Amino acid sequence: MKRSVLLRIVVLSVLAFSCSPAQKARVLHVNSLRGQLWPIEQDGVYRGGFSLLSSALKKAKNLSEGQPVYTVAVFNAIHGTPEAHFSEGQAVVELMNASGFDALVVGPREFYFGLNALETLAGKADFPFLAANVRLANGTPVPYLKPYFWDQRAKVGLIGLAPRQLIQQNLEQNVRGLELVDEVQAVSETLAELSRLGAKTIGLFAGGVVWGAPEGSQDAVTAERLLRLEGIDQYWFGSPSPDFPDGMTVLETELGPRVIVIQSGARYTNGFMVADTLIATSPEGSSFRPVSVDSREFSPDQALADLLYSIENATSGTMNATVATATADFFLDPENECSMGNLVTDILREYCGADVFLLNSGKIRSSFQQGPITRKQVYDTLPFGGNVVTARVTGAQLLRILNRSCTFVGAPQAGRGFLQVSGISFAWDPQRAPMNQVLPSSVRVGGKALDPNAVYLLGTEAYIFGGGDGYTDFADMGLARERFYEPSILGILESALQDRSSVAPGTLGRITTP
Repeated sequence: MKRSVLLRIVVLSVLAFSCSPAQKARVLHVNSLRGQLWPIEQDGVYRGGFSLLSSALKKAKNLSEGQPVYTVAVFNAIHGTPEAHFSEGQAVVELMNASGFDALVVGPREFYFGLNALETLAGKADFPFLAANVRLANGTPVPYLKPYFWDQRAKVGLIGLAPRQLIQQNLEQNVRGLELVDEVQAVSETLAELSRLGAKTIGLFAGGVVWGAPEGSQDAVTAERLLRLEGIDQYWFGSPSPDFPDGMTVLETELGPRVIVIQSGARYTNGFMVADTLIATSPEGSSFRPVSVDSREFSPDQALADLLYSIENATSGTMNATVATATADFFLDPENECSMGNLVTDILREYCGADVFLLNSGKIRSSFQQGPITRKQVYDTLPFGGNVVTARVTGAQLLRILNRSCTFVGAPQAGRGFLQVSGISFAWDPQRAPMNQVLPSSVRVGGKALDPNAVYLLGTEAYIFGGGDGYTDFADMGLARERFYEPSILGILESALQDRSSVAPGTLGRITTP
């Protein structure tokens, strides 16, 4: 990333700098907690979960030597587990309260339960929800979102920026009436307010801005503009890739030194790691220390035992309720037709009355096994929800989308964009050139040969229709959404299973190769 404002890198290190008399505060970053209530075991070692995390946070606070300590959850803390889903996030917020969190910088998943639920959660939290760059559509602040955390006694302010992907990575109804303002504008306004309060130390959580992005990219330009602001003692940017080293960088600029901390989203998730940083009014007083949250280092926090037990009791009955019965095992395959994909797409096509339904394999995360299907198993199948949309497409346009689907096979770096289908069948040849692999003469819609000039009603999920997983084809072909269905695909699946009471895998043959 080209940075005209930056002259040279002074230090890149995960080690503490030398002691300094500068005013300091300790900030404990818990990134992408994802509602992980319980630890995950691997080879006899337990990682993450609130009980171990709480012990790790308490130990770090005990080492603070009289310095103020703040625990901040950064992005996607509340949604991500069945317990979080069935309590609409309240179980997670209760545990965050009990663990002593001081702030939450909201990410896309904080909105997955809807705005009403988010407002309720913010009211139950003992800490502020931060998003300096989120406004109501009329430009006024969102009442339950704050631009910063403020410690009046220590005169420390922590600014939080929501990622700019917040709107596009959410269901339409969950962010309706919100808008994002320019990050630099939002931070500038917040700095002015903190200055009026007499702030002595200020940190900026800007994890939605990737550090080290390509020259000229939006991230690169935004990062440079943020670095030009005066008064920020430490920046926390996002990591461009799992290979980028965690740690702290001090940059000497024409405007003075800038302290930057980054940590990889691949390692600092689910409460598995905590970034323990010191923020000071001079770079010499700053430091970064990674803390691994596992049973080799920490014991469960017994102070959380009763709360965890009550949450498990309250959610287990709901999660274990039987929805339907599977007469045999289903299976899931992200690069081929599969019985689980057929079941889900058939249900969604029936729901919207489309001729054809297409769903990216990445939406389906689990398959049913023979026997009772519980609400938890339904949740595990479609944990990220989504919405059905319909559009009118020609046969030629439909063929292009099918060809795009085939490009995901054997290309894991591209994601799980291979399409599971209903109402349509086709053969494709992986030896042919990309975007020309589907055999046109093999395509059948409702059992009839595809007519390239005919118009069909296509049902799909809003995420890929909006360009997710690289499906820019819908926009590139100028396809307009005909209808948006408010109910989540998770709710549609559960309701359909209840109506059917039992489901069977059925036969395959919708997608074949020569």
